[in-house]
Amino acid sequence: MILARLSHAIRTQNWFAVVLEFVIVVAGVLLAFQISLLSERQAVQERIDVQIELLRTEMRANLAEIQENIDILERNNANVRELRVQLSAYTAGADATRLNELALYAFMNPSLDAEHFALDQLEIMDSRASLSGSRLEAEMRDWRQVFELVRDTEENIDSLIEVTNAGSTFEALSIAAMVDSFPRIGLVEPVPVSFDTDWLALSQDAAFSDHLAIFALNLEYLWATNRRLDTATQDLLAAIDERHPE
Repeated sequence: MILARLSHAIRTQNWFAVVLEFVIVVAGVLLAFQISLLSERQAVQERIDVQIELLRTEMRANLAEIQENIDILERNNANVRELRVQLSAYTAGADATRLNELALYAFMNPSLDAEHFALDQLEIMDSRASLSGSRLEAEMRDWRQVFELVRDTEENIDSLIEVTNAGSTFEALSIAAMVDSFPRIGLVEPVPVSFDTDWLALSQDAAFSDHLAIFALNLEYLWATNRRLDTATQDLLAAIDERHPE
């Protein structure tokens, strides 16, 4: 229809009609392009919104895990502190029952069970540019940095625990020794845990004292980094709520 009118206008040299028809065609093309672009942007934003909701769910689950891990680390730190005090005051013939109980939890590293799949996906989305410069982007970046710090500290503690594993300097406190310390199933009366180690010799071993001190420092630092991650998670959730109120 438009082409027919345009052809007729050219034949009759009605240049005003030619220009008018041309403007109509161009305007129609531009309008269709803008509508398509707007629709694409809306679809992209919807995908981002869905991913942010998944991130909210993920971080809420992580927050519960982090807070539980903090409680475990507080107990472990208290056990290590008491172990160091008990060991420094240990004398020949002293009752080692409490030392055995504390040793069972001393060389443990509770690995944080936190997920970041939704965060990973949001970070690699092509349309992530819409978050550029936002508080949400800043909190996502901060959470990632603190989380990696937690993982690095856990690895440091794992390497320290390896020093107590089989074939090492303090083999009597190895993970295998922890398993052996538990009473055998089938006993009627409860039997306290017991490590086959010379506590008196360990109390006088400067190398073990240094090892335990370094372990205690790392465990304290792990507790502190988990506290930081707890704060970072709450800040990230606040940024999500600010951008996408429920």
